[in-house]
Amino acid sequence: MKLHCKRVQTVPEFVDSVRLRVDVFIKEQGFAPGWEPDEDDKDAEHFIALADGKVVATARCREAAKGEFKIERMATRKEMRGRGAATKLLEFMLKDIMKRNPEKIWLRSQEQARGFYEKNGFRVMGGPFEVYGKMHVDMEYKAIKAGAKSS
Repeated sequence: MKLHCKRVQTVPEFVDSVRLRVDVFIKEQGFAPGWEPDEDDKDAEHFIALADGKVVATARCREAAKGEFKIERMATRKEMRGRGAATKLLEFMLKDIMKRNPEKIWLRSQEQARGFYEKNGFRVMGGPFEVYGKMHVDMEYKAIKAGAKSS
């Protein structure tokens, strides 16, 4: 399987991205209908991982405050989990964000995905706490702190 990661550039790519989020967050995990899409979509940059021309993973990023980037809504097709799509997409996004010299990169992870983010350079900075009935933790990308100390 060859994966290709990119920023969303077309309306059909955005629609496919949102469809995947609906499948994962609403249909699979039981979040309330209307939770996807949300008002933050208009201010976010959207990213996708494609396999054979189909969106298999998606996430978005937005500048939550000056120099502070938040990764949100990471979702992977059920049949693609554990096959590297989310890891490749996260690496692609982090590389893109790092070009902007961020002061902080963080995310709010469901507790069940915490290990995935820890393996990919994030550390817990808050939580656990409940969001819409699911336990979450706030996590920060460690490379920013390491870079800041050596400057």
